[in-house]
Amino acid sequence: MLVIIADAGPLIALAKVDHLHLLPKLFSRITITQSVAEEWLGNHAKDALLIRRALEDGWLQSVANPVFKHPLSKSLGLGEQSSIELALQSPNKTILILDDGLARKQALRKQLKIIGTAAILFAAQRKGLVEDAEGVIAQLNQSGYRISANVVIQLKNGML
Repeated sequence: MLVIIADAGPLIALAKVDHLHLLPKLFSRITITQSVAEEWLGNHAKDALLIRRALEDGWLQSVANPVFKHPLSKSLGLGEQSSIELALQSPNKTILILDDGLARKQALRKQLKIIGTAAILFAAQRKGLVEDAEGVIAQLNQSGYRISANVVIQLKNGML
């Protein structure tokens, strides 16, 4: 069974541009840790409300933070640390949804499979769920959520 674990950044980013609904169409269930949930729990912004609704709908599920057993950079936030640790402790094959550069490096060093927001949007485009992944990425960049042009080029060319 494939387990999908998400950090807060990609969830918030997709919710900000009204594309959070893509996730259950690409992955049947996504898991977040309590630390990830706490990053937006008290927030009443639209994106936080959409994420809260995803929890209520059941395709997004929150689990307790794992007990930390692996050394991870202290520069990472608790959400990133707990997501990586949960993936490392999972007996199943996992994919981490991460955008933070340092968190991605840590996950790759631990030989975890990762996917970012841009890759999710291009996967959704290939499945006909999004008409223009680059347009959505441009909206994200305009909202202050940075996805580099280099990443977009690599995804367009099938290199990521």
